[in-house]
Amino acid sequence: MNRRTSITLIAQALLLAVVVLLAGNGKSYAQQSGIKTAIDAFHAALTSLDLKKMDAVWAHESYVMLINPSDKSIAVGWDAVRKKWEETFNSYANLKVTETDGPHIHVKGNVAWATGIATAELKTKAGAGFSGPVFETDVFEKHGSRWLLVSHTALRAPQ
Repeated sequence: MNRRTSITLIAQALLLAVVVLLAGNGKSYAQQSGIKTAIDAFHAALTSLDLKKMDAVWAHESYVMLINPSDKSIAVGWDAVRKKWEETFNSYANLKVTETDGPHIHVKGNVAWATGIATAELKTKAGAGFSGPVFETDVFEKHGSRWLLVSHTALRAPQ
């Protein structure tokens, strides 16, 4: 094999590698975009205090889990998670969550997770209020073409 043929083969191999990498990154970007959309829908459900919107972003499975900053226990299973959201929404007059760092999204097959820091501002119907940073961790599963929550943990961030 002459030098020119070698250079041509190397150039073709490099071009193929670039195409494969770009195609993989495109898929990853599309998946991350889908997760970001799911996170935005979750935050919109929180802000609206709308249980039907919250129903739509969760997988209705026996293994889903929820821990909110004021929780004393972990809600496990869709029935317990939904009941916890119903109690939460019934006790708040106002709730706003604004992302301040993240989400930092990672995708592996049909499972993804995201971490980030958000500012939560809330007021209970009894008049108590809170405003401060929370650390969020969300785990998603892909169900058909949609990414649905299977775990949400929000903890007060150290200041």
